[in-house]
Amino acid sequence: MSYKGSFADDIVFKNTEISDCANGIQLAGEDDDKGDYNAEYVTIENSIFENVDKNVLNYYRGGYDESTVGGTLVFKNNTVKESGSKEDSKILLQTRGIVNLDFSGNTFKDNPTPFVIVLWGEKGQESVNNTLENSGEIKTEQNLKMKLMY
Repeated sequence: MSYKGSFADDIVFKNTEISDCANGIQLAGEDDDKGDYNAEYVTIENSIFENVDKNVLNYYRGGYDESTVGGTLVFKNNTVKESGSKEDSKILLQTRGIVNLDFSGNTFKDNPTPFVIVLWGEKGQESVNNTLENSGEIKTEQNLKMKLMY
């Protein structure tokens, strides 16, 4: 876990296995929506997530400040199996407010959440060569609903 406002430059997981745990990667300490997010660049590649009770990833950027790059996530060539059974949000990979996303070459198998991920269409996010097998859908929303700051 990276703490609120830590604004790490890079967090990288490559060839990693995360299994049999309550939560996956938590980068959602920001709760006041002022843009104090946890990390600028997050890379998760060639990794396996299996039997993670809640979300596999929660990477959050709140606020309206368009002067920041807005978070960059590479989630590529990973396998996610049997995860998300206790996730309240119904989304396996939460990337709320993250602007730049490479979401490609992943395999999702036997995950009970209704949604694997919700992409931000306005920012050009897209799913490329991902495989879904008995898992939720990949949804694209054109515009994200934002909390009012006042």
